[in-house]
Formats: sequence, C-alpha cells, structure tokens
Amino acid sequence: MTTALQPRSSTRRVDDDFGSSAGKAIAVLEAFRGAGAVLGVTEIANRTGLSKSTAHRLLAVLVERRFVQRHDNRYMLGRALFELGSLVPDCRPRSLREAAVPVMADLYATTRATVHLAVLEEATEVLYVEKLHGPGSVSTPSRVGGRMPAMCTGVGKAMVAFSSPDVITANLAQPVRQLTPRTLVRPDLLRENLRKIRETGVAYDLEECQLGLRCVAVPVLRAGTEEPIAALSLTTRTNEVVRRQVANELRWAANQIATACRSHGL
Repeated sequence: MTTALQPRSSTRRVDDDFGSSAGKAIAVLEAFRGAGAVLGVTEIANRTGLSKSTAHRLLAVLVERRFVQRHDNRYMLGRALFELGSLVPDCRPRSLREAAVPVMADLYATTRATVHLAVLEEATEVLYVEKLHGPGSVSTPSRVGGRMPAMCTGVGKAMVAFSSPDVITANLAQPVRQLTPRTLVRPDLLRENLRKIRETGVAYDLEECQLGLRCVAVPVLRAGTEEPIAALSLTTRTNEVVRRQVANELRWAANQIATACRSHGL
C-alpha cells in the first residue's frame, strides 16, 4: 500500500511546487512592465515582493531558457518571449499594426513628428502598439509594448471620449496620476475635456505626460460606428510650430487605418 500511495503524494507535491514557482516566475517577468528595459535583482525583488535569493534563483532559470538575458549583473527580457509572442494566433495588436504601419509611415514622412498607435487596455491604460520616429525626433517616454495612464495621454483621452459610459466612469472615478504639474486631475475638468474631444474628434496632451512635449491625437473608429479600435497621435516639442492642417492629416490617416482594419477583419 505504501508503495502504491507514494507516487500520488509525490506528484501532488511536485504540482504544488510547479504552480508556486510558475506564479513567481511570471511575477518576475511582469516586473519589467513599465519599469524600463534593464533591471537589477534588488529592483525585481522590490517590484515582486520576492526575496532577493528567490528572485536570483528564478532569474537563473529564465536566463537558461532565454526568457531573460543577463548583462553585467542586470537583466532584460529575452528573445524567447519575442519568439513565443510571434506565434500567438489572431493577435489583435499585431494585426492592427500590420494594417496601420503603411499609413503611419506616410504620416511620418509628411510631418517628421513622432507617430504613435495605441489601444485601450483594461479601460484605464493605453498600450502602445507602434511608434515611428527618426533622427532629430523628440524623445518621448513611450515605447512599443509599454503602458501609460489613459487620462494622461492624447491617445488615451481620444479613445476614452468615444468609449462606453462605463469606461468613461471608470476613468473619472479613479485618481489620475499627476505625471507633470500640467496633468489634468480634477474630475470636472477631465469630464469637460472628454466632452470637447467627443465634439471635435481631436484630443490634446499639452505637457500632461512630460514637460516639453505636445501631442495631438484622434481615435481610429470602427468603420460605420463610433467605437474606438485604437488611437493615432503626433508628438512634437512644445516650441515647435505645428501646422494648422495636422488635425485633418491625422483624421485622414485614422480613416485609412479604419478601412485597412476592416479588410483585416478587425
């Protein structure tokens, strides 16, 4: 009897250990969200709540499997994650990017401003799907795959303004992170701002995300509806002259992307 029962007990213990280790390993990978490209063990431990010894042990396994790379005692995400991500079927951000990049390239060639494409995630954050910039372009805190609070960004406000009442309520109900002294945080001002965006179809970030930056954004609406698929923006320095037709160029580009999305089944 003892011999027969032992395998079941052992299997149960291994499964429990695997579940715990898997959760901790995922927490280590999640620590890189919004934290920059390179982190040390102490930073990872602090962000995950794990001990440094546990974080170090998990990192060693992740490095061995190429999910994380090590460089001079600091760590960055590895190529294995990129390889796996590329295998995700029906990946909406990837399909959206494929539909939008040709239009974004034309927009960048015309304006030479930094072009962003983003989607709304979990109602209150934006996820950057693509970013086009070149030599001399303004430096921005955004990055492809990165997230920002929706109400601090032009793309976020452009999407929230055209979203359902539940999404608008969710964004107005929680405190807005004040990234700069110019970030709008009062619910009454934010509500009025969203009303104007809905009326004009254009959103602005006037140094609300980072001082010295100005952003003009428009929603990409699903063809024949007012449902936002994504948002498109141009970012420049505040001291740069912005042509009057920029909003119209963005609207045109957003319509082109919406048409392309329809052909991609989005």
